[in-house]
Amino acid sequence: MSLTKEALQHIEASHKTGTEAAEGHALIVGDNFKLVDMEKYQDHRRRFRGQFKTKGLKDFITYVAGRQNDAPVFIDRDAMAACSYLDIGDKSLPGHCDHSATLNLPKTPEFSAYLNADGSTFGQEEMVELVEDWGHLLTFENSKGEALERGKVIHAFRKVSLDDLTSIESDKQEHSSRVGVMNSVTVKNADRLPTVIYWKLTPYEGLTERTLAMRVSSKTKGGPSFGLRAIALDAAKEEIAAEFAKLVTDGLPESECLLGTFQP
Repeated sequence: MSLTKEALQHIEASHKTGTEAAEGHALIVGDNFKLVDMEKYQDHRRRFRGQFKTKGLKDFITYVAGRQNDAPVFIDRDAMAACSYLDIGDKSLPGHCDHSATLNLPKTPEFSAYLNADGSTFGQEEMVELVEDWGHLLTFENSKGEALERGKVIHAFRKVSLDDLTSIESDKQEHSSRVGVMNSVTVKNADRLPTVIYWKLTPYEGLTERTLAMRVSSKTKGGPSFGLRAIALDAAKEEIAAEFAKLVTDGLPESECLLGTFQP
């Protein structure tokens, strides 16, 4: 049965405390029929709700496993994140999805440094600083595949210099002549410089340590500088994402773990 505005106003006028609604969980008050939630005046909430957010893989697993085993877990491999709505319910009895646990796994500082170096060009001093800052993670290899000591690598970067060679080729014929000028700039003692740098690091907290390679190339325009390029980075990212998804799945054996995201 629907009530007219006049009937509701009459009911409101006859109840100083307003008209109960939603089985006593709310009141309709005032001439504008404002709905007041009464939950804050009760001893307990109507249901448990809240948002648990963490950067710790173990903390996420502990929280989800200790509360609702039949709630699905959604794993976003691209974002290295996972989420579970612990009161999602099912098709017959859907929940409100206002009790959630969210994991956003942060990159480690050393992995961020590796990614920032990829595709960048460094001058001599910048290259020395990079090796000094992260040298405890790095090993070096020259173009012959020989291992290089870190101290000698730093010295080689500091002392690098260029050879600027110019040659003139002259060809004179009876009815013509041609003069060609060739300019060549090379790095002195290039065999003392690494062509590959290996970074031994843990990309994300809770994941296993791995070794990532980075190619080093010398640049001679405008003075000596060095370009860095990650080797097979896309394949490494896929392996890292697969390991993350497996750790979440193995840590929650009683939960349904799905690859993807869910928006309630």
